[in-house]
Amino acid sequence: MIDTEKGQAVLSRLTIDIAVRLALIAGVAYVSLLLLRPVAPLLLWAVILAVAVFPLYVILHRRLGIRAGLAATALSLVLLALLLGPVVLLATSAVDTLDGYGRMLVQGGHVVPPPPESVRGWPLIGQRLHDFWSTAATDSRTFFNTHVGQIASAGRWIGRLAAGITFEILQFAAAVIVAGVLLAHSDRLAPTVASLADRIADARGRHFVAIAGATIRNVSQGVIGVALLQSALLGLGMLVAGVPFAGALTFVCLVLAIVQIGPNIVMIPVIVWMWFTMPALHAGLFTVYTAPLLLIDNVLRPIVMARGLGTPLAVILAGVICGTLTGGLIGLFVGPVVLAVFYDLVMVWAAKAPEEGR
Repeated sequence: MIDTEKGQAVLSRLTIDIAVRLALIAGVAYVSLLLLRPVAPLLLWAVILAVAVFPLYVILHRRLGIRAGLAATALSLVLLALLLGPVVLLATSAVDTLDGYGRMLVQGGHVVPPPPESVRGWPLIGQRLHDFWSTAATDSRTFFNTHVGQIASAGRWIGRLAAGITFEILQFAAAVIVAGVLLAHSDRLAPTVASLADRIADARGRHFVAIAGATIRNVSQGVIGVALLQSALLGLGMLVAGVPFAGALTFVCLVLAIVQIGPNIVMIPVIVWMWFTMPALHAGLFTVYTAPLLLIDNVLRPIVMARGLGTPLAVILAGVICGTLTGGLIGLFVGPVVLAVFYDLVMVWAAKAPEEGR
């Protein structure tokens, strides 16, 4: 039939129809993605949060009998409190601290403590650093007037950084609200996602969805949960020890712990500062308290992240690190999910290859 002129005309028309339909579908998909692009991070965060707290939602809704909307609202409020509470405390602490330093500067007080004499003995930079530090400590007003350009540049950089952080926090708060909406409608959304997974990957579609959900929950508990615990304990120690800017340092430790850098680059200088400025007993107690906390994530994180997963821990850790380097905080979750699914596909392919060769 294809060899005839009529058959070739039908085939040509059919090919053109398929090409036009595919082009229209691709165009609609492309425009849809362009429209969703500004809110794509927010939607992705909402899905991650909804999956991470879904077990808690199940406990509230199905076991305790709380209505779906009320359970989702309660979880959203808890997440918002966990997000905005530390931010408000940090902002309040920073404003109070800066206000105190401003008053000290106006009254002619010493904003910067004098340097220890041992700084002079540091190789290469000891004398210069001691002179610079002494000028800042003994005549703060002259020091600030002399370096007003550098201070203004640093202030602008800090302002841009604060604006970026504020935007991210607001976006995250909006994602929490959207996650609450997803949880409230999860009874209808879950079968839809399962059916879509079946259409895409046949019998293994639901398995891939289960892998993605378990990976997100384990990463959220192993990375963010452990980071929250570690930074909270470090912040409590700094607060009790009277370390300046304890709130800001705690927030930096939290961020560094989440992105897998670790709080050591912040806490080690704090420990050194304690030994220079505080009595030996206080510095020793602070060191004994802080040192184990700097290692606690190395013990707890692998245990929590590997719990209940068939994917090797090395694959999950590689996904966390590479995802964070590639996509930032969102990549922290997307990376291990992608590598876990890819690992499962490779294992299935490797298991079937010998059977097909027989």
